[in-house]
Amino acid sequence: MSSTEESHESTSVDKQKPFPFFDLPSELRSKVLSYLLCTDTRTIDLDPSNYRSATNRLNLFLVCKRFGYEAYHVFYSGHTFRIFQTHGRFLGRRTEPLLARLPSYYRNALVSLELRLGPGWSDPPKPWYVSDRLGLEDCISVRTLRVFVEVDPSSPIFKGFRLNKDFFTHFSGNLLREVMERLPVLETIEFDAYPSVDRHGALMTRLLDESRKANKRIAWGKERDWGDSLADKLEKARLKARQSKNA
Repeated sequence: MSSTEESHESTSVDKQKPFPFFDLPSELRSKVLSYLLCTDTRTIDLDPSNYRSATNRLNLFLVCKRFGYEAYHVFYSGHTFRIFQTHGRFLGRRTEPLLARLPSYYRNALVSLELRLGPGWSDPPKPWYVSDRLGLEDCISVRTLRVFVEVDPSSPIFKGFRLNKDFFTHFSGNLLREVMERLPVLETIEFDAYPSVDRHGALMTRLLDESRKANKRIAWGKERDWGDSLADKLEKARLKARQSKNA
């Protein structure tokens, strides 16, 4: 065999060697996995498109036991998971929410949840209730709950279409309170809403009251400019005074 042939064969063998992925520092492995696993939307819900968007990513869990362990931690900590489904196909009485379908060790890896309020404001979906099936107590790393309000039916424009003025306000306030009670290390409630929602309306007022009663820090999302208001500055001052008192 000529030296040229030997060199070509040696090069082919070298190209077939697997990359020593686990020799990388854990920070770099997590970074690589985040590029592979994290979607652009960052919010995961029951959706018919999940099969197309998530299947190839989740197949990486099957590479090997160690790779799957690191991959699921990156995937579940890298997304916000919606507590109750909002897609019309999954609002039937017998359809379990996504959280209820996850094993406890996946729920352990979650760091952020979303409660989206608005769908079914005149007749809330039957699966929208808090119970043991959700496994919220397993969410031992969730410190942020994002609450997005799509509509406030207490607004006068809904008169004639709603059951009564306060129905959805009471329903949403009770739902938020029950969720907060079951999350063991929850610290922050981040509120956001569509432009039509009044921050000082009945629904937002009730949600903010429930958050304050539970001694949670209040933050604001990017959709609205609520974070720079006088009320927000007063809220931060109130929290700072409370923390100083408890120190």
